[in-house]
Amino acid sequence: MTDSFYHLECFLCHKKTDESQNTTVCRFCGGSLDVIYNYRHLRELINAYVLRNTPPKVIKYLDFFPFKQRHNLITLDEGNTNLHKAVKLGRKINLEKLYIKNEGLNPTGAFKDRGSFVEINKAKQLGFKSVCVASTGNMAASVAAYSAQADLSCFVFVPENTPRGKLAQAISYGAHVIQIRGTYSDAYNLAQKVAQHYRYYLAGDYAFRSEGQKSLAYEICEQLWFGKIDWVLVPVGMGTNLASIWKGFKEYHLFGLITHLPKLVAVQAAGASPIVDAFNNHRNVIPVDKPQTVCSAIAVGNPLDAPKVMASLVESKGRAVSVTDDETLTSQQELAKLEALYVEPSSATVIAALKKLVKKGLIKRTDTVVCIATGAGLKDPATTLKVIADPPVITPLLSEVERVISSDFLSLRAGSVGEKEKLIFARVPTFSKVKKTIKKEFNLNLDDQTLKIIRNLIAKFINIKGKKIVKADLQSIIETVTADERRKKILEVTDFHIETFKKKKPFAEVTVRINGRDYSTRHEGVGPVDAAIKAITSVIKKKDKVNFKLTDFSVEIPTTGSDATVEATMVLQDEFGTQVVEKGTSPDIIVASIEAYEKGYNELVYQRSKNGKEKL
Repeated sequence: MTDSFYHLECFLCHKKTDESQNTTVCRFCGGSLDVIYNYRHLRELINAYVLRNTPPKVIKYLDFFPFKQRHNLITLDEGNTNLHKAVKLGRKINLEKLYIKNEGLNPTGAFKDRGSFVEINKAKQLGFKSVCVASTGNMAASVAAYSAQADLSCFVFVPENTPRGKLAQAISYGAHVIQIRGTYSDAYNLAQKVAQHYRYYLAGDYAFRSEGQKSLAYEICEQLWFGKIDWVLVPVGMGTNLASIWKGFKEYHLFGLITHLPKLVAVQAAGASPIVDAFNNHRNVIPVDKPQTVCSAIAVGNPLDAPKVMASLVESKGRAVSVTDDETLTSQQELAKLEALYVEPSSATVIAALKKLVKKGLIKRTDTVVCIATGAGLKDPATTLKVIADPPVITPLLSEVERVISSDFLSLRAGSVGEKEKLIFARVPTFSKVKKTIKKEFNLNLDDQTLKIIRNLIAKFINIKGKKIVKADLQSIIETVTADERRKKILEVTDFHIETFKKKKPFAEVTVRINGRDYSTRHEGVGPVDAAIKAITSVIKKKDKVNFKLTDFSVEIPTTGSDATVEATMVLQDEFGTQVVEKGTSPDIIVASIEAYEKGYNELVYQRSKNGKEKL
């Protein structure tokens, strides 16, 4: 290969850049760089027979990548992801030829691996020993994985709300991960400074990454037998992927491998849609200071490659669409149910946008449509759970199954993200009001005993704690009560008093009823919950013989605000290995925690009795 078959050039001012000096943005105008090829030279290298007749895979397209040397390349067998024909979803929205390009099947679960193949190999060829990158999650994991294989140290900067699954990936690959109090833009700006200060290779949505990601277009062409593609829908954050895909289609068209170019659709979340807003209003991009969306992978307020995206949409005669978080999460569930594809929320935005375009008549029934699903759903499962109710936990008895099924509880779904804060009860409702409301909001037919327990809990929330009940609160109460076995309680915490101090340990005074007798005690702890649990446990150890320990404790807050309902989950285990998981619900974290502990102990005693470990 000669040294002249490509060069780096600014997309905006067209000034050339020496890759040995800079691979990120133009030093003259700050625009993004592009790899410009001598296509006459590339045409001489291309073997059309091989391209048409061998399986698609990123490393197959080396002739299209800016490598001056090809030996010792690091690869994880990226690419060759499934192009899924979505028959059921297509039938539902009246499309005959709908395909989902499932990029979650790449080695680290996202499309970023295509770009990392080129970018990290280039970093090594350019002589770097360390890499740093800013990311919302997917790129962090991908760059970390490829850096590990290339024996390069890797430093990752992510916003502090980055999904835990993506953080776990990057850390497991050996990356040094640092969370930033701020947005992706803050992490991005810091990564630039760190790279310059320490002379690290700055990885990210830059020119070399773009070259790897254009292979996605090559594969789609080959998987559809080089036929006509009418529309390609792409989730857009920084914008690099869409621009890269467009470049790939244009190259295959230039070399005569396809005869038609598709229209591209840029899809953004409504809370982070600077490109969509600019394109549809025929103006320059106005950055979004603080993106607000559950689609973390595309929560980019100031996309570097916005000019490339805008140009790609104009050239392709494409469209730009924004979708709400509720539309996205609904589409995520729809795709999973109809096509058995569980994708991350950012990927599901394209399905939500597709439905809008079909409804408007812009996409026709006979059009060939490809939606790019950029990452796997397990990358961000917590977001999925925002619209799914927790499954019930029951004792393995047929009667318990009958109770859950007869109540239609298994059909319970959380409301939309926006509905979580919907006010349901400001005052204690009547029994009939509770029944009607639960039927209306959740379409559940609960038995009278369950409804009475729910009403009593609502009354406690409102009368004792002064908490108004919103929809998420009511759902938490329903979930907790439906899992309640209604057996006789061995242990009951009848009352407690806790005091906390800034400079002293808190203490808890509790009154505990065990087998019908009341006992009171006092105990200190490192925190109020710890003090209460230690006090309760001290009574149990004196008055009961069950040897157990608390093995896990977690707290979730499904709504916002300081008066939000808390869901506390505790895991208890006895000396025989019997383990129980119980949940408490309250607007008070201490009450919720004590309730979970109380339930856990009672269930543990019941399990021991049932299994013959101890007689009550």
